[in-house]
Amino acid sequence: MSKLKITGIVVGVLIIPVFIGLYSLGMFKFFAPKTENIKRGVFENTKSYLHGVQQDLGKYYLEYQTADENGKTAIRAIIQMRFAEVDVGKLQSAQLRGFLKSTRGY
Repeated sequence: MSKLKITGIVVGVLIIPVFIGLYSLGMFKFFAPKTENIKRGVFENTKSYLHGVQQDLGKYYLEYQTADENGKTAIRAIIQMRFAEVDVGKLQSAQLRGFLKSTRGY
């Protein structure tokens, strides 16, 4: 074999994996956010997640009922941040749905 052939083979063996790695990183960069968004959507529709949301909201509801005006303002702020993305239609309790709508403002 000539030196040129050997050099070409060595360079090919060293560079091809680099290009494959860069390609795979590009594919990961493109698909990973989409995959994670799908996983998040599935998680937010699980029974355990919705049950946890209802439990937390129920706790805030009871605290809100006994709080003074400063406490109600604080609880309202927490609910607006914590439950901003919760789909009201998925809550089983009509009372909690109404409470979330009124404290969130939508």
